[in-house]
Amino acid sequence: MFLSMDLTPFQMGLEILISLLAISLILCFIRFFIGPALPDRTVAFDLISIHAVAIIALFAMRIGSSVVADATIVISVLGFLGTVMLARYWEQSGNREN
Repeated sequence: MFLSMDLTPFQMGLEILISLLAISLILCFIRFFIGPALPDRTVAFDLISIHAVAIIALFAMRIGSSVVADATIVISVLGFLGTVMLARYWEQSGNREN
């Protein structure tokens, strides 16, 4: 059903948004692996979790499932906790210039 001609404008918009977010997610993964410093990786990790939540929320709207939408809450909390843990590690490492 990916970009077929029988899609409504809303469904077409969802498909386009999911595709754009997937491309942006790939760019965030590249930033996460390249670095070069820990703050860059922390921000990239936060962006990855935000992108994951957005893609799953759009997918839940696409299939009309509230169970999948509930998973976005769990993923957003885990992403936030991961970002806080990375920031805490960076703060306690004493290496604040990187």
